[in-house]
Amino acid sequence: MPGCSRPSPPSAGPAPSASAVGSCAACQAKPVDPWIQDILAIMCPQDKAFLQDLKARGVTITAYDAIHFDDPYYDCKNWTTKPFEAAGTTSCEPPPPHIDMIRSASAEENAATVYHEGVHTNPSQDGMRWRDKEYDAYVKEDRWRISHGLPPHEPSFRASNGQTDQAAIKAFVDKEYPGVISKPTHGAAPEQVVGKDPSGLTIVQRADRTTYKRKPKKGDSFSGSQTTVPPGGLDIDVNKLQCP
Repeated sequence: MPGCSRPSPPSAGPAPSASAVGSCAACQAKPVDPWIQDILAIMCPQDKAFLQDLKARGVTITAYDAIHFDDPYYDCKNWTTKPFEAAGTTSCEPPPPHIDMIRSASAEENAATVYHEGVHTNPSQDGMRWRDKEYDAYVKEDRWRISHGLPPHEPSFRASNGQTDQAAIKAFVDKEYPGVISKPTHGAAPEQVVGKDPSGLTIVQRADRTTYKRKPKKGDSFSGSQTTVPPGGLDIDVNKLQCP
């Protein structure tokens, strides 16, 4: 799959979904600079170095009212589509890295999206498989949320001792993201659905990144086309997204 990562879905917390934000006049009307300042109020001073790194690497950001993907999905009889609402997504090809994100009504969720997608742009994720990139970003995001006194993206992400539950994060990614893991027999490494051929056969990628085709199974899915509202979005000046 091209780019840095698959989009992250909106938090289960108080922030509205991407579709709700798309119809939120207050969100759409809020000027850019106060919106940036609200994010900085959450991230500064702890994330000063993180934001400086985004700027130094030339990361660009575009904000939207809504982002969704129409993911191909096999429903047992036919290939159809399954909508996926996103809070953010990143692309690293071609460089420099670019972040698309929604302008949520919650400054906390906007800051969390900047952090999560910023993790995806970091060279530390180079060479990781898509699924591992999401595991890594969600674990780091939850630890970031803990350090800022914020609730988890999903209630299950936080163990009873208040620490990050990595097993719960893996289960969430495997369930909610397209490209559902295909579980091979005999304890082989996990595989991932990455597409379908013109005849409708499912294309599966092995752990070594080689692929093979098989008959589609119920639940097969992979990343589809992205739609944004509004189409062009609003470019965010990363030079302003910096701690004093």
